[in-house]
Amino acid sequence: MGYGDEMMLAGEARDLRKRDPRKVAARGKSGNGWRWSPVFDHNPNFATLSDLTSPRNNERNIQWLDENAGRRYRISETKERRVWSTVGPARPELYLTEAEKEFARRAQVAHAIVVEPTIKPNASPNKDWGYGRWAALVAAAPGLPWAQLGPANNTRLLPGVRHVVTPDFRHAAAVLSLARAAVLPEGGLHHAAAAFFRPAVVLFGGYISPVQTGYPEHVNLFTGGEPCGMRVPCDHCKSALAAITPARVLSALDLILTERQAA
Repeated sequence: MGYGDEMMLAGEARDLRKRDPRKVAARGKSGNGWRWSPVFDHNPNFATLSDLTSPRNNERNIQWLDENAGRRYRISETKERRVWSTVGPARPELYLTEAEKEFARRAQVAHAIVVEPTIKPNASPNKDWGYGRWAALVAAAPGLPWAQLGPANNTRLLPGVRHVVTPDFRHAAAVLSLARAAVLPEGGLHHAAAAFFRPAVVLFGGYISPVQTGYPEHVNLFTGGEPCGMRVPCDHCKSALAAITPARVLSALDLILTERQAA
């Protein structure tokens, strides 16, 4: 389960507690008991292990939430393909610590445009816009304050971007929460942008659509007709990603920046 799924699961936990005040315990999809994620840290809606083992706050005072609730947009999957439902995501949540907020403030990204050219290693290759297109995007607008997040080592930086060193996902999300805007692939950081209501251009291509994981404050570029869910290289998705040109992304980004300036 990726960070994006876990943030949506946190949104499910928030919504569940609106109907039932008991804390929520996250359970693995196999039903094998309590699970935790760094995404749940400091979230008052989740039951910790101590909550589960405390005599004063035992399982009778806990409600369980299967991790599949955070994937309510997904009907089924095989090694080759995922099948999507028409149910959209819960509004994701992530609770930052004061130290993480201070880390983000020190990064001084209030005017920055965050870009993320990489996808997680086990993601579908059909979500990868391609390093060359990302480089062309930045090169086409050298005057914009581009920033790229990632650890000090093993971050493949785009030419012309400022590297904001972030040791892990939580710190990256904290920095993103203060950025002016972002251009992101569909994935963990685009859910983090939604959690903090940050404007973003999100590249969907043809693998999955905004119906499943999109947010209304983003410009969602979906060009696939029907999302195929293929987890192996797919000509449909290749064509859909090619239809998202750097010029098209810049036009969408200009719309976001113009709207924010006018607001």
